[in-house]
Amino acid sequence: MGKWNYWTERSYYHAELRDRAKGLKSEMEAAKQISQLVFHKAKSHNSILDAGCGTGHFILSLEKKIENDFKYLGVDITEQHIIDAIEIFKENENYQFKLGDIRNLEIEDKSFEVSICSNTIPHIPQIEKAINELIRVTKNDVFIRMLVGDEVLITKKALSNNFDENGEPESFMYINIYDENYLKNIIGDKGQLVIYDDEFDEEAIMKHFNEHKNIAGKNIATRIVEGNQFKGYLMLPWKIVHIKLY
Repeated sequence: MGKWNYWTERSYYHAELRDRAKGLKSEMEAAKQISQLVFHKAKSHNSILDAGCGTGHFILSLEKKIENDFKYLGVDITEQHIIDAIEIFKENENYQFKLGDIRNLEIEDKSFEVSICSNTIPHIPQIEKAINELIRVTKNDVFIRMLVGDEVLITKKALSNNFDENGEPESFMYINIYDENYLKNIIGDKGQLVIYDDEFDEEAIMKHFNEHKNIAGKNIATRIVEGNQFKGYLMLPWKIVHIKLY
């Protein structure tokens, strides 16, 4: 089986997230959106889990929206991200970080009022486990930025020209799209599903693409084509999935 968690070995990506967490780079468009939704749509936001947190850079966006102090736990599968996040945010005891897998969170049931997960679900297998884990550890609201379209597409973008005997790429990234019915079947009677359109600044995304294409590769960095986001030849129907838990 090929390796899907490609980002663990991308030093440029580690540096990018470190700079974001330090406030040296502009906010991600996704961070702006999710922090605004948490502030306006969540029942309460005194405790927040960030699954797939990277270096904790969403904290900076959340702080701009939420006036009161909040408890925050960031969980990520990449050890370097957690090491960096602990160092960057060491002065604030409200912010904690731990190494972990979103598909098997070592967190007690209903520990957080809000859980957020941005840009992670499309790139991992077994998303049923991941979404059910977010539901399990959350009291009120789950916000997931993921790819939602009219059909389910499981896509592997090969990151090298090496393939195994089964024709599978040795290194790849998942770019998976799911439809609304698939999500409803996962959620069941545990909550209400609301899907928000993705909002973004085209100029900001293209600026990032032009800065990143020579480092990450023009087929990995996201660009805008006729108002739509693309990664290489793949169109990215980003949405914000809000699960209002019962």
